Amino acid sequence: MDVKNKVVVISGASSGIGKELAKQLFNKGAKLALLARREDKLKQLVATEFNNSTDVIWVKTDVSNREEVKAAVQKVIQRFGQIDIVINNAGVGYFGSFENISIEDFDRILKTNIYGVLHLSQESIPYLKNTKGIIMNVSSGLSKRALPYLTVYAASKSMLDSLSDGMRLELKPYGINVVNYCPPETETEIFENTVHEPGMISNTSHRKKKRVEDVVNRMVKALEEEAREVVEGKSLKVMNFFAPKLLDKIFYKAMVLKGKK
Repeated sequence: MDVKNKVVVISGASSGIGKELAKQLFNKGAKLALLARREDKLKQLVATEFNNSTDVIWVKTDVSNREEVKAAVQKVIQRFGQIDIVINNAGVGYFGSFENISIEDFDRILKTNIYGVLHLSQESIPYLKNTKGIIMNVSSGLSKRALPYLTVYAASKSMLDSLSDGMRLELKPYGINVVNYCPPETETEIFENTVHEPGMISNTSHRKKKRVEDVVNRMVKALEEEAREVVEGKSLKVMNFFAPKLLDKIFYKAMVLKGKK
């Protein structure tokens, strides 16, 4: 799909992958509706990056709240009259043990990572039917293989993969395509949106992460090509298929035993 003059709704648009998606899509001529919880960041983004363009609107939205999502979608329709692409990018991370996660934290992860996708997709589908549009769900490489202390986050993304598979087939008769994108570990502000178990801090500063500009460039290409699914960092997925026990040993030593020293 050529994104020029297409109306793109992006959740989690105030920073990281969402922010960079907005910049690259705008440069290709797309019209944008930017959704996020942080109103101050949205205002600053629209003013500094888009010079308050009339082709860009922002709506303070918590995707876990159905009524806020419904109101946001209606604002998009009132402004642009249509929706062509929805990018479910909003997400919350979790670093901590499965044993100790509280129901409240578990709910928070699911309400954003899963219910948020449900809310925005369902509210947008009637309009996507008219435009034969695209839904892009931003998953994670961890959806293909959970790691210690990232268990709950990985589980939420695995569920998102399954939702994408089912949605793709159900929406195909209406001409709506569903793209599932699993990005690698990327240089973003995700730790601002990560819940940590008390006393547990994940330090990943030593690990080399992919540049957000490069990752988003490939995401935009996947949109334009209307890809089915893109999994970056396939080594984890491949190793888990061919040598899952070996992978268990590697991450047990690197993350569990090392963390107990």
